[in-house]
Amino acid sequence: MRKSLTLMFVLLCLTTLQPAALSAADTSLFLWCGAGLRQPVDEILADFQKQTGQQVNVEFGGSGKLLARYEATGQGDVFLPGSHFYVEKLAAKGNVTVSFPVVLHTPVVAVNKAKADQVKTFADLAKPGLRVGLGDPKAMALGRTAEDILKNSGLEQEILKNVVVRAATVKQLALYVIKGDVDAAIIARADVFQNKDLSMIEIDSSWYTPEIVKAAVLKTSPHPDEARNLAEFLSSPAAIETFGKYGFLPVK
Repeated sequence: MRKSLTLMFVLLCLTTLQPAALSAADTSLFLWCGAGLRQPVDEILADFQKQTGQQVNVEFGGSGKLLARYEATGQGDVFLPGSHFYVEKLAAKGNVTVSFPVVLHTPVVAVNKAKADQVKTFADLAKPGLRVGLGDPKAMALGRTAEDILKNSGLEQEILKNVVVRAATVKQLALYVIKGDVDAAIIARADVFQNKDLSMIEIDSSWYTPEIVKAAVLKTSPHPDEARNLAEFLSSPAAIETFGKYGFLPVK
């Protein structure tokens, strides 16, 4: 009887310890990634996993929301937001070990093609009755940039009167323009580049500071060497070339 109880105790201990052992052996990585980067990142990660055999799990979303999610959980290996602003916020708190510049997240005005004859310049966003969409500055990188653009354009109050929606992600904002829910919106150059249903108006570069996409290795990573490999891969010449196919511009 005593031997049976001893054997049962040993088996119970082994069963209890098994998940912890498997967890310690798990080298898969977790990437927080801005929603506006999804298409090129999906392609780049497929190459990374093929070359290294390492699994990468991803959560896409507005950069501001991802930052809040990371700070709430304290988990993750690499952070790839739509702006260096969020990387710098984490770095200021000591949560980043190293970061690498990737590409520029350039703002433009996206116009629904049905309204292309009415919206030909940035100033046309101030026309009475026009429906304008902007990003939520608390949720997405280009929402913050759009605020700077409006202030420096000298047309802030006129354009704000036309704003009918604020989106949490650049993809959502682009969809509003495509569907005709808004006539125009300030979104990323890459998103207009990827949608033939949109027209594009360039924005005066003196009105904003370009957002730089950076890949940051998080201090919380349980696999810092592998996390650095992923961040370096995301910022490699081959990756930047992939970003270029989707309309992103290189960092000069």
